[in-house]
Amino acid sequence: MKRNRILLLLFLAMMHFATAKGQCDMLIDYAVEGIPSTAHGTLSMLLPDGKSTILFDDTVRQMQKTILLEQLGEYRLKTVFSCAQSGRDSLERSFTLTGEEYKVETSAHFRRELRNYSDWKSKDSINSGRFTITIYSHPSPLVKIEFVRNSTGENGEFPGPLFLVKNESRDTLYGEWLPGYLWGTLSHWVDGKYEGNHGGQICTTWADEPPLYPNSEKPAWVASFGRKTRPGKYRFNLYYSTEDDIKGSAVKVYESKSFRWWSAVQNWHLLTCEFEVKPKE
Repeated sequence: MKRNRILLLLFLAMMHFATAKGQCDMLIDYAVEGIPSTAHGTLSMLLPDGKSTILFDDTVRQMQKTILLEQLGEYRLKTVFSCAQSGRDSLERSFTLTGEEYKVETSAHFRRELRNYSDWKSKDSINSGRFTITIYSHPSPLVKIEFVRNSTGENGEFPGPLFLVKNESRDTLYGEWLPGYLWGTLSHWVDGKYEGNHGGQICTTWADEPPLYPNSEKPAWVASFGRKTRPGKYRFNLYYSTEDDIKGSAVKVYESKSFRWWSAVQNWHLLTCEFEVKPKE
């Protein structure tokens, strides 16, 4: 009996260890632009297991690298920026991996910008940092997409493929560019794989439309005005969020006399649909 209990405890410990492991790439993008003095940047990360690591610590103006995140749980990222012009400033942000994520992008960009954007003639400027974290996750199985038809655009409709997204989840879904519109891109099947990420013109002045509420459906198409497609195999790529955010946007979170911070942590889900455009008979 005692031996069985020990084996059970060992099994549970191994299961916990296995479920606490993950595999997710994180792209780090660091850049300094328009700041004349030498700048020093640091990016550190506190892992879910409590260990910390330095991801970047240098005076270079630009750096990109990819690391592998192997644990599930909360990560805390801290960026520190210092230069003679504005002194030392730092900002900390966090995100959580649950096992559904396939990529994380971390961006720390620093530049000189206008202190007052409403006065374009002013020469008064300030150092600023833009620290963003974007998590890319697989879509919910309760969010479904289907190919409806491919249109020529000759009858006044948008040219190219049309899709229908059905939201059977409890979440409200928001589009990448405008909350109420589901605009995506196309990848073309070439030599045994999908290549490219082709979109089109994006117009963000369209009239407001409601987002995709639970237990409802909404059409989706390429960019704002569609895209003509030649015969072939394609994949439609559509990002949606469960929060009302514009992809890539950031908000001002702090400002002093010498420095301004912009930041955002966003989670986007990639919904895809494979389809084929056949030649006219």
